[in-house]
Amino acid sequence: MSSDPAALDRLTDLLAELGLAARAPVELAELLWLAARGTEGGPGPDTPGQPAPRTDRPTAADRGGHRPRHRTEHAPGPDGTGPRTALHLPAPDRGGRPAPAVPAPTPDAPMLARPLPLQRALRPLKRLVPDERRRLLDEQATADRLAEALREPGPVQWLPVLRPSTERWLDLHLVLDLGPTMTLWRPLARELRTLFQQTGAFRQVTSGRLLPDGRLAHRRIAEGRSAVLVISDCMGPQWRTGPAGDRWHRTLHGLARRLPVAVVQPLPERLWPLAAVPAVPGVFTATEAGAPDAAYGFAPFTDAPPGRGAPAVPVLEPGPDWLANWAQLVGSPTGGQVVGAALMLGAAPSAAGRPVEAGPDPEELTPEELVVRFRATASREAFTLAGMTALTTPALPVMRLLQQVGLARPQPQHLAEVVVSGLLREQTGRPGYFAFRPGVRELLLHTLPRSTAHHALELLIRVGGRIGDPGRSAAGTFPAWVETAGGGTLTLLDTRPFALVSPEAARLLGVTGAPVFTLAGPVAGAHPPEPAGQAGDEDVPPAPPAPEPAALPDPERSRAVLLLTTSRGAPGEVLEEQEYTALRDLAALAEALVDPALVGLDRRHIWLGEDDPDGFQRALQRAVQEAEDTLVVHVGGPLGPGDELGVAVGAGRWGGVHRPGLDWQAVVETVAGGRAARRLLILDGSRSVPPEPAAGGAVAVDPGSFQVVNLRHPVDRSVAGRLAAAIRTGDPDGAPQLTVHHLLEIALQSTPPAPPVTRIWPPRDGRPLVLARNAQLHGGPVESRTPSHSGTHRKEPAGPEAPRPYFFLSHPGGPGDRAVDRLYQDLCEEVLQLTDLPASVPPGFLDRSPELDSWSRWQITEALATCRVFVPLYSPRYFVSERCGKEWYGFARRAARAAERSAVQASGIVPVIWVPVASAEQPAAARQLRFNHRSLGPEYQSEGLYSLARVAGRRELYELAVHRLATRIVQVAHETRIPPGRPLTWDGLENAFLRSPRPGG
Repeated sequence: MSSDPAALDRLTDLLAELGLAARAPVELAELLWLAARGTEGGPGPDTPGQPAPRTDRPTAADRGGHRPRHRTEHAPGPDGTGPRTALHLPAPDRGGRPAPAVPAPTPDAPMLARPLPLQRALRPLKRLVPDERRRLLDEQATADRLAEALREPGPVQWLPVLRPSTERWLDLHLVLDLGPTMTLWRPLARELRTLFQQTGAFRQVTSGRLLPDGRLAHRRIAEGRSAVLVISDCMGPQWRTGPAGDRWHRTLHGLARRLPVAVVQPLPERLWPLAAVPAVPGVFTATEAGAPDAAYGFAPFTDAPPGRGAPAVPVLEPGPDWLANWAQLVGSPTGGQVVGAALMLGAAPSAAGRPVEAGPDPEELTPEELVVRFRATASREAFTLAGMTALTTPALPVMRLLQQVGLARPQPQHLAEVVVSGLLREQTGRPGYFAFRPGVRELLLHTLPRSTAHHALELLIRVGGRIGDPGRSAAGTFPAWVETAGGGTLTLLDTRPFALVSPEAARLLGVTGAPVFTLAGPVAGAHPPEPAGQAGDEDVPPAPPAPEPAALPDPERSRAVLLLTTSRGAPGEVLEEQEYTALRDLAALAEALVDPALVGLDRRHIWLGEDDPDGFQRALQRAVQEAEDTLVVHVGGPLGPGDELGVAVGAGRWGGVHRPGLDWQAVVETVAGGRAARRLLILDGSRSVPPEPAAGGAVAVDPGSFQVVNLRHPVDRSVAGRLAAAIRTGDPDGAPQLTVHHLLEIALQSTPPAPPVTRIWPPRDGRPLVLARNAQLHGGPVESRTPSHSGTHRKEPAGPEAPRPYFFLSHPGGPGDRAVDRLYQDLCEEVLQLTDLPASVPPGFLDRSPELDSWSRWQITEALATCRVFVPLYSPRYFVSERCGKEWYGFARRAARAAERSAVQASGIVPVIWVPVASAEQPAAARQLRFNHRSLGPEYQSEGLYSLARVAGRRELYELAVHRLATRIVQVAHETRIPPGRPLTWDGLENAFLRSPRPGG
């Protein structure tokens, strides 16, 4: 923040112009502090791929009749117009133009645009082991020992109880190759080191250097509980025959004999044959955690087998999938088997591996041949990056910025493809600065679309927005210059600017008083508030219409936040019928969004809540920050008093405490400030006395979102249910991919003749939002099954006994989950053979979610309210699990209520001996059950089903037990006939293992 007194005077004058009273210095300081916090982490006005923040949205003062907020003369417009300052790179000694300029240290873009997936990939290595060198005081055990000592007569003598401390399992040693071709990758090495340190998976992370002469400049690497990662493109003299290669080969061979070693190859896999030592694809096998490379089994995909006793060193790209495979190979306690690539190290140094035909020298090729060769081998992202570089300056910092603003998934490999393509040549004495070979720049410009080649201005503004965004991470700074009218240092500047920044961004770079030029007309990709009435500059053609997005939502960059509030007054209350139906509709919408045959969002990126406004606000804030492609927000529930739409969604009393409602306008403004390129907002309010269609004119509308507002009677079907049905039904006459507008037409065509209020606002720019595949053209999302008609086949009941899942498999999770999954699949197959269950109804339910989130709780309570039989897997871990106790209670309570209404006293519980548990160690709820396990076999009774599933040679005993167990499940289901009930909330469930037994559970 500037400390110029004149700036405070200008702020005081501005407040006076707005009609505000003079402010004390403390008040001014608070205003500046709030202004700074209000812009932290938010998108800048010029951030690419994001809607510009609205400057014409009415504020509270506008709605109250006060004068609109002041906009300064030099503020950039929402369409990209306004004053700009050009940033230049310094030119080489024999180029550029001299001009007075001031330095502007510019934030660099990181090479790892998304480090979080890389950190997640290292989770198998994030383990704790006892630390025998340190001891910690065990307070509880010490207190117990002291209490026992005080009971004895005489003097009290006691010692504290100490327990071993814990530490991380593994040390990581990073080795950076300092060969002549590695200048490009030094920023990547720094970012990888920071990433490995921040992930917390390693006890310590140390760095070393691999010198061009083959020596390893690193402190001694101890054996055991250590891993080594070498960051190298395998092109330097250390990897070739000669003294340097011999020295490094011996060192690497010795490390591979003692430790797990891997090479992080920055180049993409298709360029690995160009390296001095090409990698061989194959399958790695490790027998234990932390095994050295020499202990790996490696089966190459090629015909040539590896040499006897040759360690196989894994080669990785710096991507999450590659790191995840290596982490599994190193960290799996029982060993692992992964697909990868290896450097085969023989007992003696070999030549440069299999010979690779050297291509023609770039100096010998014409510009046309260079571009055609690059286009034939490069990825689409690399070719796009080369074209954007032709519009600006070919320097590594600028190219990294272009990656961030121009590519959806920037990777270091894309930059490498451009650098090694032969299109560029490095400037002498300036590492990281390049120049296009003669004629190449012009050809690349001709390959770009016309709308891009004629709008270089837009690209410069987008790069400037990336530089001036304070919410973006930066890997450091690089030198840049701003030309001044006078007073600066005479500097050779590159003739092409690489960015156009706003005056505010220039001040952030430490440049004040720089000359600016004003963009009078709209630039490509920007959409002014009004469709007409603004003349463009003759050099800048009018903006073309926005292209229709042809892709479905990106699962990794899309989020969904869904909330339903009810009129329930306490957590344990049963929902009303219409609210229960609305909750099922919302869950159906969530299932449609994650169905890979329909929308295909990632389940981990969807938040589903019930009566949790606080959780919704937290989930919404997180989704707004993370979503870059598509964001779906749904809020449904009863409306509070008043005529404004959504002012009090879900207001009421909860547990005797007044609960404030959600302000829909605040939700809209929060979403509008996010980074998602496509947004769908749904307000589905219910009211006993619906308002007139003319009411609700004060609803907040985001011009960049597709927004639906529906006010309905509580008994009418919700928008979520109609939309979910439309997604699953599809349109036989529609396109392969359906937009939101088309889906809403399908969903609302069966709406009652006179709905209360239904309004739809498309985005101002008219861009359609592609949401789902057309189920009619993709064969439907549900796999069809043909039931068997064996002798024990049972017909499904009709009428009130509509098809429902047969069993709920209850287990505590954790070790043995694979065996539980296998049991579940086998039981489902057996139940399908014994019944004619429809294909649309799953035979059973098994919760596989790693975390007990809101969606998992909803699915569990829904399954407990509808399944026919409860199947608990008895084990010592089962009866100490609160989650399993709640599941038991939910089903047992429903069975008890059914028994009260009929003469049949049946629990509907079919227990399974997973791991034997003595009867005395079982809780009362389990001991009171009477179930005969003799029909499943003596081995099952004595050892449990888990032993039969895991021990080799007992497959027949396991299959027989599973078949008889499935037969028993079907028999109990048809004998007990426990009707479905309304699900309780998760908080309303008690732990059946801690309760006193009651009849029926």
